[in-house]
Amino acid sequence: MTTRTNPAMRIPLLNTGVAGMDHILGGGFPSHSLYLIQGLAGSGKTTLACQIGFHHAHQGKKVLILTLIAETHDKMLNHLSSFSFFDETLVGERILFIGAYPDLLKGGLRELLKSIAATLAEQRPDIMIIDGFRTVRSARPSDVALSEFMLSLNSLVSTMQCTTFLLSPTEGNVADSENTLVDGLIELSQFEHGLQLIREVKVFKLRGSKHLLGRHVFEVDEDGLVMYPRLEAISSTSGAAPGISRQRLGFGIDGIDELTMGGIAKGSTTALLGNPGVGKTLMGLHFIHEGLRRGEHCLIAGFYESPSRLIEKAASVGIDLQPYHDSGTLQVIWHPPLEVLVDRLAQQVLRNIKERAVTRLVVDGIDGLRDIIVHDGRSRSFLAAFVNELRCSNVTTFFTQELPYFGQDQLHGDMSASMLFENIILLRFVDVNGLNRRQIGVLKLRENSYDAANHILSISDTGMTVRAPVSGSVVPDMAL
Repeated sequence: MTTRTNPAMRIPLLNTGVAGMDHILGGGFPSHSLYLIQGLAGSGKTTLACQIGFHHAHQGKKVLILTLIAETHDKMLNHLSSFSFFDETLVGERILFIGAYPDLLKGGLRELLKSIAATLAEQRPDIMIIDGFRTVRSARPSDVALSEFMLSLNSLVSTMQCTTFLLSPTEGNVADSENTLVDGLIELSQFEHGLQLIREVKVFKLRGSKHLLGRHVFEVDEDGLVMYPRLEAISSTSGAAPGISRQRLGFGIDGIDELTMGGIAKGSTTALLGNPGVGKTLMGLHFIHEGLRRGEHCLIAGFYESPSRLIEKAASVGIDLQPYHDSGTLQVIWHPPLEVLVDRLAQQVLRNIKERAVTRLVVDGIDGLRDIIVHDGRSRSFLAAFVNELRCSNVTTFFTQELPYFGQDQLHGDMSASMLFENIILLRFVDVNGLNRRQIGVLKLRENSYDAANHILSISDTGMTVRAPVSGSVVPDMAL
């Protein structure tokens, strides 16, 4: 089935077959309506429309592609052939290409509408795509004539029960007839971040549907367009609320369970703060190994150290993660913090947690996560949504965050908000009798009491150990 009905709306929805897009649209396109897909050259309009068309053609539906002034049919087919959704056997049978520009050139909008009506009556397609629709505006019709054409076209496709997509190389939700007299307006655009170019989709309007607002990123790969709904938009509409657990999880480190009075709450989030080399990642690996040893499924998401380096680092302190990695009970998602879409990464992590019933997660390098959030001011809202999704998944999470080599600078404002983490643990180097020693201190531990004294943290080839309190030490002001 290619359509389904939302009981609350009672409008049949046309699924797109484009990963992530139906979620953004609120389930799909309300059927038998007229939609404008706009975007400048290279934004992906034709690929998107044809991807939807081939998706339905594979299911036995007929798709009509009308072209005005656009690339030739041969060139279009040649470009589409590089995508996995393309099937040459469907062309000419379920997917028909017709050139409509001569009708526009001969008799203007009236002749074009007449030609479209005759073609719909003859072919009875389920979906129609009109590529190069900007040519209609370029023909310089009066505003009244264009409005009449749009109203007539909308009525025609509704009567013929043919969901129709108009493709136009424009941007912006302006008060033109093309924009105001369609049932939906979707824009594909590109956002420049330094030298990086990021593809985005916006749904300005979609009559009869409760779609996600704002901008959402997408990419084009061998399968066509793949869209990633903005995490904040998903989290704000899900209605899910995290539960509260009294169960405590241990770290697998001698002495630290006494420091935390039994461990941290299951499903909580913990920030591990510390200077470079102080042992943040190793502490996270201890925590992961303790879960694996108890038969749990665990996940590490990192930006700076590959899976092989993490396994080697663990082995250097007597932790053997290789058998768990080989068996799949431990998986590592590793992306250098370069041109990575943060919503894609979040979706990958959350899907892994759900599919594998992951109970423990370490996000190694929250600074790397911040680096791939390209929009200014988004870090705090994204992280709040991400943490909320992790809590709702009941996964116990450690985030590591780098502090400066020297000094006691305040934490970055986006990351230091107390509301984001139930637990905060500080690791740093201190001078003890002329020697640089590692120190650990619990700054915050919700739902549980803890030892507030700073303790010496030792690392050897047999792992980490928490020792006696540091004499005369104090917890620094972290501006939390």
